[in-house]
Amino acid sequence: MLAVVTGASKGIGRLLVERLIKKGYQVVGIARSREALEELKARFGDSFEYVVQDLAKENAEKDVKEALEDLGVNRVDVLINNAGFALMRPLLEHSEEDLQKLFRVLTISPVLMTKELLPFMHRGGKVVMVISGVAFVRTPEIPAYGAAKAALHYLSLTLSEELREKGIKVIRVYPKQVATPFWDKTPKGAISPEQVADAIMRAIEKEKEEVFVPGYIKVAKYLPRWPALTYKFEF
Repeated sequence: MLAVVTGASKGIGRLLVERLIKKGYQVVGIARSREALEELKARFGDSFEYVVQDLAKENAEKDVKEALEDLGVNRVDVLINNAGFALMRPLLEHSEEDLQKLFRVLTISPVLMTKELLPFMHRGGKVVMVISGVAFVRTPEIPAYGAAKAALHYLSLTLSEELREKGIKVIRVYPKQVATPFWDKTPKGAISPEQVADAIMRAIEKEKEEVFVPGYIKVAKYLPRWPALTYKFEF
């Protein structure tokens, strides 16, 4: 079995690489940091290959597909769209470049990566979308991030319907804030990246379509939509 993981160099992505290999997967990691990816290669040897790529760049997904072909990959059993980042500033302080890059990585790339790698996937394959609980609430501290994740939520629902007839399952994962290098200062109440990685592995094994981490944040799905519900992070 072969898995492709974006954002594989640190945080949740790095933990997923470790767990997938432990479960017997061959893993291809995608990230910007060649150094971090080479560290994983030195650690896991033939079980791990990598593609250095910045998913904020146009046509990045096509380049990833070509790189996988160069590596001899002809089948992908699991694709985990995990890469992401946020900008903690008021919306009016975002530049056009900021918005384009953020939506490119968080919203557009997961869809295009799925589309590009679809020829490698077969019935029984799985696409994991690491979304966020903020898809259901308004977050003033990270407004563009919340909007991008809400858009990814919507698009993932549509992808799930379109891929169902091909026998490919889309797994949507909604963690609350996670204690990773994603944050300059970790919010109070943040969960560990290990919790999220373990939940994703269970979802893959049990073929769940929707996962909230921790489970109680599922209540946000049924609360009034923005701007009625606002969530403020505490640091």
